Parts: sequence; C-alpha cells; structure tokens
Amino acid sequence: MRRITMADVAERAGVSKATVSHVINETRFVEEVTKIRVRDAIEALGYRPNVAARSLTTQRTRIIGLIVSDVTNTFFAEIMRGIEDVLVENGYSLMLCNTNEVLAREEYYIDILLRQGVDGIIAAATSQDWDALNEAAKLNIPIVMLDRTFDNAESPYVGVNNNRGAYLGTRHLIERGYRAIGILSGFQRLSTMRERLAGFEAALSEAELPLRKNWRSDSPLTIEDGKQAMMRLMSQAERPRAVFISNNLLSLGALMGLREMGLECPADVAIVGFDDHPWAQVSDPPLTVVRQPTYAIGEAAAHTVLRALNDGDAKISPALFQCQLVARHSC
Repeated sequence: MRRITMADVAERAGVSKATVSHVINETRFVEEVTKIRVRDAIEALGYRPNVAARSLTTQRTRIIGLIVSDVTNTFFAEIMRGIEDVLVENGYSLMLCNTNEVLAREEYYIDILLRQGVDGIIAAATSQDWDALNEAAKLNIPIVMLDRTFDNAESPYVGVNNNRGAYLGTRHLIERGYRAIGILSGFQRLSTMRERLAGFEAALSEAELPLRKNWRSDSPLTIEDGKQAMMRLMSQAERPRAVFISNNLLSLGALMGLREMGLECPADVAIVGFDDHPWAQVSDPPLTVVRQPTYAIGEAAAHTVLRALNDGDAKISPALFQCQLVARHSC
C-alpha cells in the first residue's frame, strides 16, 4: 500500500505543498478557510507527518524527555501521568528513561535524549554531580529538576517541601506519645532524603528528644532494603517504639520485615511513612503517611518545561508543593 505524502494532501486540498507544511508546522499565517481544507484533507487521507522532516522545518521535535529512577514506583507513575496529560494536550510527546538509580545509566540516557534532539528534559536525577546536564545547557535545552535538585542548581525545580512534610510526620508520632523514635532515612546522596532527615531531626529537637545514631538506618530505596533496614532497627536490644520512613518502597519493605520477625504494627512499633499509595490504605494496619500531590507535581513539571521553551531565558521560580498528613491506624 502506497504511503500518503504531503503532495497527496496538497492535491486534495487544492493548495501547494508549502501551504500544507505551514499549516502542519505553524510556521506562517494561513487563512482559516485554507487551514480547514488542509486539515480535512489530512484526516480524509490519514496522512501522518514525518517527525524528522518536521523538526528540520520547526527546529523542534515536540518531544520531552523524562528521566526517573524507578518506573515501578507508583509515585513516579502518577507523576508521569500528570506530565503526559499536559504534554499531549499541548501537542508534545513523552520519551521515558528509567535509571534504577544507576549513574552510568543516567548518563547514557541523557546522551540518547540529546542525540534524539528532544526539546526539553524533566529529570529526577540520581547524582549530585551530573556533568551531562552541562551538555544539555550548552545546547540550550531546558532542564526541569523533578522531585530532587542539586546544590546551587540553576534549572527550575518542581517538588514538595520535604523538610516540612517529614516534620509533620514525626511530630504526629510525638503527639501520639512516642518518645523512642527511629528513622529509615534512605539514600543521603539524594536531596529529598537529606531534607526529610532534616525535618525529622527538627521535630525531635523541638520536643527535646534524642537522635540516636543506632536508630537511624540509611539504605537504597528498594523494598528489600526497607525490609533489611527495619529488621536491623528492631533487632537491637533497645529498639525504637516508632519509626518514620522516608520513602514508600522502604515503608512496604519495613512492613514485610516486621511480619518476618513476628512483630506487629503498632503494638510493637508505630510507623509513619512518606508517600501515599493504594496499598498503604489496605495494609494491615492502614498506614499513616505524609501525602504528596503527585499528579499536580507532574502537571507543574510539564507546564514548567513548556514555559521554559516558550519564554527562553526568563527566570522561572521553583514550584514547591506542601504535603498533607493522612492519619490512619499505624500509630
């Protein structure tokens, strides 16, 4: 079956190929009645513009790259849904890259995105020293930092007030009467984890409670690591009576660790987790959490990268959302 070409569209609409190109790429004013004829011809013939050829004309691919650390994490899945909904509504496509928190893979994907000529990049980066970002900056490709940011980063940032969120979660434990409180603090190389640890420490300090080093457990952000971290805390002779957990996958792993040890929540240890997801509502017991507005974060990230594309060098302020404490039955 012969492929439909721009010439076929032009012939059916009774216009030149150049006019069809201008209608598709929006590169020149075209009378509305002519636009309608061209679009009707495109629909009737089922014509699909060649993206590579279109990018040569407009200098844009209308593709945004998204780099996340773990596509299986529903936190990122919900954010991605918000990003994609905004991009599709504005005529853009999304190219997804998953790093598994591996710096080499992150560098590989940034190189791929640059080679593909994406118009912009939204990145939940895993490193504090991401040299590949500089390459994107040299090409004037807008970067939006998602969820995590760098020290002294110049790129726009979209995320939540992690410090305040962790403070709220820890204060809730204190208000419920707990005094021996530990933390699963995650990867401290990530800005989110450092900010949540700072919020946790601030709540303890305000209540004049000690921060015991042996009740803090750093780890990668996986279910298995959460399980092992919780089991380490609860295997001590003097163990915490409550634990604040800095990530949803760590929370799930922690509950599995308690079950394996024959311990119960909250009878043996109370828990407040960071992030709310469907499983948190149906766990036994339902988990008290610090909720992030994930879909709204995704929407804001997409709007931010589009604004950076359209406004050029204009300074874009960070989009910082507030968290919400959702009290259930785990403390």
